[in-house]
Amino acid sequence: MKRNTITCTMTLLAVAIASSLVPVHAATTASQPSDISQPANGTSNAQTSDAQPSNATTNSKDKKKKQEADASTLSTVVVTPLHASLGSAAEMKQDSDNIVDSIVSEDIGKMPDNSVADAMQRITGVQIAQGFQGETDTVVVRGLPNVETTLNGREIFSSTGRSFAFQDLPATAVKSVQVYKTSDASQPDGGIAGLVNMQLFRPLDFQGPEVAGTITGTNSAEAARTDGNASLLLSDRWHTDAGDFGALLNASINTQHYDYKAVWGDFPTLLETTSGTPIRSSTGSLIEVPNGFGADYNIGYRRRPEVNYALQWKPNEQTEIYAEGMMDYDYDSYNQPFFFTYPNGTATPTSYTVGNNCYADALPGAYYGQRVCDATSATWSGNSYAATSTQTHQEHGHDIQSSIGAKWHNDAWSLSTDLSETASSYTEDTLIVDTFLKGPITTVWNGTAGNQQNWSLAGNPQNNAQNYYLNGLYQTWFDERGNELAWRADGVYTFESGFFQNLQFGVRTADRTSSYIGSVQNSIAPPGGTGELSLNPNPANQVLARFPANYFCAMPGSPALAGGWLTGCYNYLVGNANAIRALYGTNQGLAPVDPGRYYNIDEKTYAAYLQSAYSATLFGLPLDGLIGARVEQVHRDLDAYSFNTATGIYTPLQLSTHAPVYLPNVSAVLHFTDTLQARFNAAKTVTYPDFGDLNPSISLNPGTVNRLGNGSSGNAYLNPIRSTNYDLSLEWYFSPGSYASAGAFYRNINGYIQSYVTNETIGGQLYQISSPQSAGSGYLQGVELAYQQFFDFLPGIWNGLGTQLNFTYIDGSTKSPEYIGGPMVTTPLQNVSKDNYNAVLMYEKYNWSVRLAYDFRSRYIDGFNAQNVASVNDEIVPANQVDLSIGYNIGTHSTVVLQMTNLLGADLHEYWGDGTTRPRDIRFQDRTVSLGFRFKL
Repeated sequence: MKRNTITCTMTLLAVAIASSLVPVHAATTASQPSDISQPANGTSNAQTSDAQPSNATTNSKDKKKKQEADASTLSTVVVTPLHASLGSAAEMKQDSDNIVDSIVSEDIGKMPDNSVADAMQRITGVQIAQGFQGETDTVVVRGLPNVETTLNGREIFSSTGRSFAFQDLPATAVKSVQVYKTSDASQPDGGIAGLVNMQLFRPLDFQGPEVAGTITGTNSAEAARTDGNASLLLSDRWHTDAGDFGALLNASINTQHYDYKAVWGDFPTLLETTSGTPIRSSTGSLIEVPNGFGADYNIGYRRRPEVNYALQWKPNEQTEIYAEGMMDYDYDSYNQPFFFTYPNGTATPTSYTVGNNCYADALPGAYYGQRVCDATSATWSGNSYAATSTQTHQEHGHDIQSSIGAKWHNDAWSLSTDLSETASSYTEDTLIVDTFLKGPITTVWNGTAGNQQNWSLAGNPQNNAQNYYLNGLYQTWFDERGNELAWRADGVYTFESGFFQNLQFGVRTADRTSSYIGSVQNSIAPPGGTGELSLNPNPANQVLARFPANYFCAMPGSPALAGGWLTGCYNYLVGNANAIRALYGTNQGLAPVDPGRYYNIDEKTYAAYLQSAYSATLFGLPLDGLIGARVEQVHRDLDAYSFNTATGIYTPLQLSTHAPVYLPNVSAVLHFTDTLQARFNAAKTVTYPDFGDLNPSISLNPGTVNRLGNGSSGNAYLNPIRSTNYDLSLEWYFSPGSYASAGAFYRNINGYIQSYVTNETIGGQLYQISSPQSAGSGYLQGVELAYQQFFDFLPGIWNGLGTQLNFTYIDGSTKSPEYIGGPMVTTPLQNVSKDNYNAVLMYEKYNWSVRLAYDFRSRYIDGFNAQNVASVNDEIVPANQVDLSIGYNIGTHSTVVLQMTNLLGADLHEYWGDGTTRPRDIRFQDRTVSLGFRFKL
């Protein structure tokens, strides 16, 4: 698609609809000052503590609200909780000066999903992905992960990241979530993709005392366990001679047992003999096979308690003083057992078959450019390496934010100030013991039916404890922390009349620190050595000779890997960690800090903005919007270590950088009628590099018998990602809570940061080093369509039906090195799925509330690998799920809710490059059933 096609299409669509459906306004009344008792009407929401949608203070918007209020008073339609929440989200969208989509809680504790991360998948243009620990841990907006995150309008983050980990916040704590896809000067910068604001409940939101809670039990099919979740909100307000006081306390806890299984094939390589000679097919082609085969499971238990509070005092109608905060904690203990075999090159294949998917060898070297065809099955017998590995992980972290502030207004002025402190941490301690199988080993690869690697070991020797021998001990740990002290002051002066409706201004200063320390000990050999791998191992290191029989736990098989396997038990390793360390002759407790895993960054930010809301007429139609600019200066001091690859010596490094950023913005909303409007936004945005990407040191993990060494490094001189954004939309709000919209967007991106893997020799050993690189110029463009309606006009039982439909098309690319040091090529952007849509069918009537949802995201590039014979692209086909929620109101104060996720059992598939002939892994997604009870007194 050409870049201009989208813009032209939307322009023609706007003209066509306006011409055919819209009566022209003869004139408009001069804009009146906004109701400054509501801060949202004076400034854009992201900078105000209330975080309400921004409003350009136009007369047409005030008139529209009055008409809707009158209509709702006269209407015979019963406004149900679901209907009301969707109506609130639609009103936020219509009244904002930015392009914003939201989800609003139906009632206290009634978000549609368990976590904020899961709930966001229903929002137009938002895509999610699950991590290896059985939960949503990635949220992208229009394909980009570079979002700024705020809590009640204040910047919030998790540990050393730039953004907040949405899975840390339970949905029961949230009043609403707004996704801003465009920006204005009042918003804190940091997200070229947009801004996500999470708004919590406050006591003065309610008319009086409130007590509400939820109790839910969730059964996970893969883990075969049922876990409990609960929340409780207590709130009250008092009217006294000193003014109105309010206090709120909201607490929740989410728990989950999980069992997330993956079966994989290693990177594509040439089929070889034991002497390293490539084997050719009958037609003379080289043959591609996976370098190895494996499986890893993530089996654990997670607890996430959360508490938030709010205190409000309004001594009069013009003044408010508040204090509020949020604390969430994460405790996660899980076992990550691996089972793998690497037969290629160590055992000559006894049989193989070759398919017809052929291409040129992409790996520079002796065979570069020669014809390669993917194998479809193979069997190897001989002295190949097969092993299991128990990796125990103990993780814990927290996010804490506290703030105090005040707001004041009169007829002309609105002023506010806010002081906040954020502290976040994340710590992990990992102990790993590898055990290998005595040979000979026969590996049977049955091909890729089902778009997965189907493999096994003949005779299932992995299920006999007598066959296992000790190999290396590994231990790693890290502690990462982030802290920020931030202060801001904002103001609005409202003019009595004229083109400019008000003048908005503000300043913000923040002191952010990010620190990381850690260490790694790799492949410490067992006492006396391993012996000859794998035909003649050291008998003294037979596992059962060193450890009792209860050392082993049995792992189940899967559709891609029959037979299961044995591996060390999590509880045994954790409970006997120091005894195992003593056996291997290493230190007790944590290893000393590795200079390659250390950095400390202090980042001071000074920002100011100035913008104005304006109101005018264009061709007799009301026009309003914002025009402004934000200026920001970032001073960054870095303390780390540089690494000399020739000498292997770390040297202390300190450096400072600073640069100003100028971010202008303009927006316009043209009102054809009170229900049909066109919107245009343009702004410059910026995203700063992640703190870990700025660490210039190299962290190395030496190679093992089956893997090359690997490592990671950063670049202290990475530049911010800069983007010039253009958005155009047409929105029709044809009835309360119902709308249809079409929009187009274009991002001109410069310096997009992506990670690459390259081979590098350090100390005579080959390593695969992952490092971030700034790409050249690129673009992102797309179209968004959305439709939301309750069919109130239908007769009888049918008027409880409603639907939400949205579709996002995204296309983008950037100029970047094919690999580090390689030629510049045009490549697609990471995380960008071209086709994305949600379809939700709703029903709410007769005390029933039902929601059936399907989420679709097309294939996308997850990352870029080291060069291999096929492709550097790592591509994912997501698990697109069908979810169901059914609620029934028992009287007016309680509800029983049944929720089911992934009804059709969709799984995630990952591939080495394009096509489906080279699966990287299949990840078996969980299915859950929850039964809950909600009450409100």
